Amino acid sequence: MYGNKIKVIRELRNFSQEYMAEKLGIKQNSYSNIENNQTKLTTEMLQKIANVLEVSPLDIMNFQPAVINFSNTQHGYGYIQTFVSDQKEITDKLIASKDSEIARLTKQVEDLMELLKTKL
Repeated sequence: MYGNKIKVIRELRNFSQEYMAEKLGIKQNSYSNIENNQTKLTTEMLQKIANVLEVSPLDIMNFQPAVINFSNTQHGYGYIQTFVSDQKEITDKLIASKDSEIARLTKQVEDLMELLKTKL
């Protein structure tokens, strides 16, 4: 049930499944089953995963987007960088839409320029 959110947070941390499995003391395929929601999480395992990911278990369990603070992690940048995973997906879609619209409008302008040339 929480596998996708765990996966998103893990990827944001640039942790591999192998790294997570090692930290949790389990095999990689067992960890993969957690992310694929094929294993029911115990409270203890949820707490362990949250500790490795440096988030609260509630951050994993709630339906809010994952907010990750990178300043206190081993991957920190010396300043607070907050990332909202759901917003990244939306932003990527908006950028793709914008690029498509720019290409469409550019083609339209080119066609109009050609039309003007033929009429002059």
